[in-house]
Amino acid sequence: DMPPGTGDIQLTLTQKLDIDAAVIVTTPQELSFVDVERGVEMFDTVEVPCVAVVENMAYLERESEDDSGESDGDGTNAGAVLGLDEEQLKLKFVEALKQDGLLKDDDKVTDVASDLVKLVQANLEQQQQQQQQTTAAKASGKQPKQKEQIRIFGPGHKRRLSEQWGIEHSYSVPLLGKIAQNGDSGTPFVVSHPDSPQADIYRQLAKSVVEEVAKIKEAKAQGGGRPVVKYDSGKHVLEIFDPKFVVSSISEEKEEADTEAGTSENATQESKTMAPADLRRACRCAACVEEMTGKQLLDPASIPDSVMPLTMNPTGNYALSVDWSDGHRSLYPYRQIRSLLEAKREGNEESSSKDEASVKEEVSV
Repeated sequence: DMPPGTGDIQLTLTQKLDIDAAVIVTTPQELSFVDVERGVEMFDTVEVPCVAVVENMAYLERESEDDSGESDGDGTNAGAVLGLDEEQLKLKFVEALKQDGLLKDDDKVTDVASDLVKLVQANLEQQQQQQQQTTAAKASGKQPKQKEQIRIFGPGHKRRLSEQWGIEHSYSVPLLGKIAQNGDSGTPFVVSHPDSPQADIYRQLAKSVVEEVAKIKEAKAQGGGRPVVKYDSGKHVLEIFDPKFVVSSISEEKEEADTEAGTSENATQESKTMAPADLRRACRCAACVEEMTGKQLLDPASIPDSVMPLTMNPTGNYALSVDWSDGHRSLYPYRQIRSLLEAKREGNEESSSKDEASVKEEVSV
């Protein structure tokens, strides 16, 4: 939680201290996702895996004594009027942009800040419309009463983090005055409000971090933990070596020869293969898949079977970065690669079953 996310202080800490893992703290704005990417890449260079991401100030939870959802005479819900000070918000954005150092020109900083204010306004209007719909539903008795989450900075990056970086543990912490007050007083929020939904978020985060660090230590003790992906240029296939695989591609003759020669490591090594084009067509980056809808933008037919990886490098403990011969760069979570191999195995089994049934039918005829 040290903006802008990559600097001498962070690199020095990772080199001087024995750090097991990192938790990245960010905010839901689109601009903040750039810092998330830079943070993940920086920690990866020093071999510190990122095990979770926390979206701070993810939403504003409307707290009101009157939760009836009744609107004012002009149709505006009183709870939706947040008292937005546009000029003050714009100044805050300008200050944040200058501190980040992404923009040097003052005019550009002001323009970007104005655009961000408009984005906040648009989100508030959308929330107000949703609130009016909720109010109508409550009035008709179709929906139970519940607190409203106003995401003034947008929906966040959970889906993209999971699909592109393989970071499955992401948590949204609300913009709540009580959390800030506890931070100032030095009393942890989970201690003073142990039964609150917000305290449960912190407990879930702590649990996931403990579990992931335990997995990392166990993997290190076993000498690895993540799959190894290699490209065989002669056969034009990707070979994936993973202890989780139960089907070995090594021939029985070679296994017997290795055993006689005393090379037991090769005899027990297991692998599966995949066509490079199949992996390339499964890319789920922002250029290949529409983020909001999940609609595939990449036409699989546009990827030739001859496409091949130029470089392949692991990103942390959870993903593989691939530079392709067609100029594209992809990032694949290992769980996605495993899913592709599992789907291929099931498809082969189904095809074999059909062929076997066909042979039996011909024999009976």
